[in-house]
Amino acid sequence: MKPRNQTIASAAFARINARKENRKEENKKYGTLVHKLPAMILQNGLAQTTGFLLAKNEAHHQALLDDLIAVFKKVDANLANITDGEALHGEIIQSDLYQIMRLTRNALDIAGWLRRYVQGVLKIDATGESIDKDAVAAGGQS
Repeated sequence: MKPRNQTIASAAFARINARKENRKEENKKYGTLVHKLPAMILQNGLAQTTGFLLAKNEAHHQALLDDLIAVFKKVDANLANITDGEALHGEIIQSDLYQIMRLTRNALDIAGWLRRYVQGVLKIDATGESIDKDAVAAGGQS
C-alpha cells in the first residue's frame, strides 16, 4: 500500500503529463489557474472553489475540475462514485465538519502536487508564461 501523498503525486503526475499534448494556449490558462488553486481553497473554502470552477464554463476551469475529481477518486474511497463536477460539489456541500476538513486537506495536497507538476512537466509559471531553463539555472525562477 502506497502512502497517501505518493498516491496523490502519481495520480496528479498522470493527469498533468497527459496535458503535454494540449495546445500551448490551453496549457497556459490551465497552468495559471492551477497556480491559483491552493489560495482559492484557503481563502474561499473548498465548496466555493468548486462552485466557482463549475460556474465558469471555460475549458481550463472544467479541465481543472476534472483533474481534481480524478485525483480525489484515487485518494478517497468515499468519492469513487463521483462522475462530474456537480456530483463532487454536491458531496462537498453535504459534508459534515469532519468530512469537509478531510476533503479540504486532500484538496490542498492535490492542488500542491498539480502545481508542482505544472511547473515541472508543463514548464508553466504562475503568470502562464513558460519557465525558461536558463532562467531557472541562473536563479531567475524557483
